[in-house]
Amino acid sequence: MTERMTVQKALQAVRNSADGPYAVLLENGSMELGYYKPVVSDGQSPHDQDEIYIVQSGTGTMIRDGERTPFAPGDALFVAAGIEHRFVDFSD
Repeated sequence: MTERMTVQKALQAVRNSADGPYAVLLENGSMELGYYKPVVSDGQSPHDQDEIYIVQSGTGTMIRDGERTPFAPGDALFVAAGIEHRFVDFSD
């Protein structure tokens, strides 16, 4: 895999996505790199696969299995498969 993904390409992919605030950027085997940009609210459901979120910009709180974790740019947040989670009180 030699493709280079940039924030600009990711934002364009989200604008063109049929999945609302989420777009798949790269896929290889069972690995998927996605870009998620919630607007106003986060209506996610638990996923079948573990996830790692890396915060590009903004601040807020992630609720993961009832636990509240603040986040800021550069933070990495892990969510195990099947766990209820969502972002709340997040900035633009």
